[in-house]
Amino acid sequence: MTGTFEPDRPPAGPGDFSLQGEISGVKLITDRSSRGKSNLVVDATRSFEIEVEWHVFGNLVPIWLTALSVRTKEWVVTVYAEAQGPGEEVVLGQVGVPLGGPLFSQDEAYRAVLTVPPSALPEEQIADPAHAGVYKIIVITVLSSDLGEIGYDLNGYAEGPVIKVESPL
Repeated sequence: MTGTFEPDRPPAGPGDFSLQGEISGVKLITDRSSRGKSNLVVDATRSFEIEVEWHVFGNLVPIWLTALSVRTKEWVVTVYAEAQGPGEEVVLGQVGVPLGGPLFSQDEAYRAVLTVPPSALPEEQIADPAHAGVYKIIVITVLSSDLGEIGYDLNGYAEGPVIKVESPL
């Protein structure tokens, strides 16, 4: 999984101020097989879920999140499907995740689950080469600031799994 998180302020040495984040997981949740493992082939006629886990960490986290929590009450997580080959780019949905508080630790973890409705992604059509039916899942997490200055938002970006969409018949 490829990803970034902003701001990225790692400590330069012991005791330095730091603020970092990481999207630690983007998982596709479909019906489980008999072995209990998920499948990266999605049934176009059924809903499925995308689970996102992330955390922010560093000694500036309590101060940063306390300041933002005065006016911002939730993270906004948006999930996209980017066609691999011919096809459409699709916004699969958006979900809010409570920021928490009023007290924050130096490592705050979050989780979001987004349900994707049936038929949200076109499947491969052999007779119509405009749809490959293969998509890369992209996730953006945003905690917006309205403090008036650019640079106080917390933003995470991650590329998730590549999935194949097809009908069961």
